[in-house]
Amino acid sequence: MSFAEYVTQEDVVAALRGAVVGLVWVGGLFAAGPLTGGFGLIPLADFVIVTSPGWFAATMIDLLGFWAKPLLLGSLVAGAALLAGGLGVVAARLSVVDDRISSSVWVSSGVAVTCGLLALGGVPLSAPMITTALIAVFQAFLAGWILKSSSTDTTSLQSRRSFAGRSLAILGGATVSVGLFRATLDRIAGSRDSRTPDMLPVAVSPPTGDPGFEFGEMPPAITSPADHYVIHKNVSPPSIDASEWQLTVSGAVSDPYELAYDDLLGHEKTVQQSMTMVCVSNEVGGDLIGTAHWTGVPLSELVETAAPADGTVDVVTHAADGYSETFPIEQIRREDILLAYGMGDRTLRDKNGFPARLLIPGRYGMKMTKWIDEIELVESDRDGYWHERGWNEEAVLNTGSYIQSVTRDGQTVQIGGVAFGGLETQFEEIQAVEVSIDGGDSWNQATLESQLGPHMRRRWKHPVDVEAGTELEIVCRTIRQDGSVQTADETDPRPGGATGWHRVSETVWSRAKPSPQRAPTRLWQPDTDSDMREQPECRSPRPMTRVVRCRTWRDRSPAGEHLSPATETRWGRTGETVSENELFII
Repeated sequence: MSFAEYVTQEDVVAALRGAVVGLVWVGGLFAAGPLTGGFGLIPLADFVIVTSPGWFAATMIDLLGFWAKPLLLGSLVAGAALLAGGLGVVAARLSVVDDRISSSVWVSSGVAVTCGLLALGGVPLSAPMITTALIAVFQAFLAGWILKSSSTDTTSLQSRRSFAGRSLAILGGATVSVGLFRATLDRIAGSRDSRTPDMLPVAVSPPTGDPGFEFGEMPPAITSPADHYVIHKNVSPPSIDASEWQLTVSGAVSDPYELAYDDLLGHEKTVQQSMTMVCVSNEVGGDLIGTAHWTGVPLSELVETAAPADGTVDVVTHAADGYSETFPIEQIRREDILLAYGMGDRTLRDKNGFPARLLIPGRYGMKMTKWIDEIELVESDRDGYWHERGWNEEAVLNTGSYIQSVTRDGQTVQIGGVAFGGLETQFEEIQAVEVSIDGGDSWNQATLESQLGPHMRRRWKHPVDVEAGTELEIVCRTIRQDGSVQTADETDPRPGGATGWHRVSETVWSRAKPSPQRAPTRLWQPDTDSDMREQPECRSPRPMTRVVRCRTWRDRSPAGEHLSPATETRWGRTGETVSENELFII
């Protein structure tokens, strides 16, 4: 028997009908998300990530990078549609059972399966969970009933078009209703992203960088919390209620104890520390790097309070999302390993690890557990989450340097970037940064910014005078205090972080290259302010050779009256009006 003979046209219709029902069920889970703290498929996706074999997780990260988690979530949506399509065929073939009985069976089974999937993802059995399941299943059942009540005779083109149109109408209507229902629940239950970080109970004093290193695309000395990179294993970060959170210090200790969030904020040993953090999956020259000003309590203080046993080998940090990391007990003797609760002048954001996270200078971010709720001391060697999946256990940050900006300043091209190395020590390990503009054939020493903190990257700059049209092959490398040169060997991020010299090709022009959005516009400077005020056209034009922002003046009507603020304009060439916020480079 061929496939075409076994699968009838009715089966195809039932499968399509089931797929539509499955997608509507997914929409119901999203609509009821605020009841359980988020989209129901997200904790299920997190469960898949946690339970996947280490080699599989590492392979997916290597192949897909950022897209691994979105594709996983999309696969779950597609899987729900395919599974529902298969169940639609089964339901059609078992339709000999009384409709009322079969409907009750399908609805109750759907609620039970939905609750089971939510529980698998870590959602506790509760009234919100059951309500979420009821909403999703009822919406799916309603869509199935509407489709089933329509004609399933697809032998004619008109019938097929009718069925397709009805299916699209149901999906469209479900999308609108899901959006409205979700917005309503967000107002009632509150969105999970509505928590605003609070001001810290202590004053903060982050270091101030040298303005001479702030040009072009150079990063600021301190990265704002909003701009700091965020990487975690979850599809969505966990949302934790600070009033219910407790930090447990347990394991091989004589005096285990628990610490409430307010106790952590008011801890007498609170310190501040600026630190550069790099993701282990960052490519050479990538943007998964940031320098923040943190507030927290030394981990050594928290551990020593519990009186560790003599045979303690490792410290294990556990997170609310199931993540864990380990490091030797000897390492916590350092006073610069912090349990941080503040970033900038506020408490942590959810995505940055609220209520508390670990900071270990000189290590990759994979060692710095977020959303910590337990510190466990153990008398045997333990593997961390990513070590079990094939990544380096120590995760010591490799010495490196990145090119961040190539900016023309008059006749000079200013090259700038950042360098890091030895950030886990309390003294400066960088001796110099060298820059080449010919692909590494010759090297010149760059100017380093003064050291702002022992655990902070160093910004550098190097000016060069070159003719217009010159193509630069820029390379940079870091020299450590012991004279060792940053390795030129190019390696992938896995397992111990990427290495190699960062290279950038740049063609230098006599003026700044136009932005991709618009062509450059030449501006003219008036002889006096009065010329701009009184004349619709600028007098005595002369070209400007620096970055300028147009002045704003109110135009005048022929009668000499000021017009409304809405008519404010900026002037470019004679008689040309340009937008209020444009920058021009000549």
